[in-house]
Amino acid sequence: VVVQYLNTADAGGSILTHAFGAVFGLGLTLGLGIKSKDVPAENRLTNYMSDSLAMIGTIVLWMFWPSFNGALLYNDITVQNRVVVNTYLAISASCVTAMITSNLVHRNKFVMLEVQNATLAGGVAIGMICSFNVQPWVPVLIGGLAGALSSVGYGKIAEFLENLGVMDSAGATQLHGIPGVFGALAAGIVVIASTNNQYFSADAQWTEMDGNTNGKQFGMIMASILCTLAISFSTGALNGLLCRIPICDKVDKEMLVDESPYFQLPLG
Repeated sequence: VVVQYLNTADAGGSILTHAFGAVFGLGLTLGLGIKSKDVPAENRLTNYMSDSLAMIGTIVLWMFWPSFNGALLYNDITVQNRVVVNTYLAISASCVTAMITSNLVHRNKFVMLEVQNATLAGGVAIGMICSFNVQPWVPVLIGGLAGALSSVGYGKIAEFLENLGVMDSAGATQLHGIPGVFGALAAGIVVIASTNNQYFSADAQWTEMDGNTNGKQFGMIMASILCTLAISFSTGALNGLLCRIPICDKVDKEMLVDESPYFQLPLG
């Protein structure tokens, strides 16, 4: 729908991959009727050791995120080079702002979960405009703001969701949902402000003569955001409701994220 009918480019999947997956997960959780209070904290929360070890994955993701954003643009080496530069600028900026914001939110202390995740938010947010021909300060600004928003999300919004009963044990909302939607909104602003760019839409040969305009493409991007969020949440909730049909053995809610029946876990 977004690519074929709304003609919106999203090479890095800011909304088509990241925001969709995060909102789908929220809808699925609500459809299943799972609330955070139903699952013991030791089963749904990480600890310092696991977060520290997961930093290995963060480093790998940080290094190879440009490959993900530019994978669909394999037929244009010039654009791929631009994707690499824009992505590294954005993700580097998100590292700086995520660390600063984490320190401010938690009163001069860093939280490992935010260091591990919010530092990657720039790669998510820059996805939609990673192929755009823009000045270097644009991806730096977008990535920096995304890192700050993600860190605030982990520090404040995650707690708010927990109080509402919404379980998001992987923090998908803070790393993928918020930066993904923010990145699409930023792309809309860039489209309005720019006059020399061939990668606004899914058609790489976009020009004014095609009957497209900056304002029209901005509207298409906004419609793409709403469409993606609506489809992802509704299908997630529907899947959750279907999973509640009593045709299979049910798992007790407090055991939903308990891995001990399937993996050998360390003692203690």
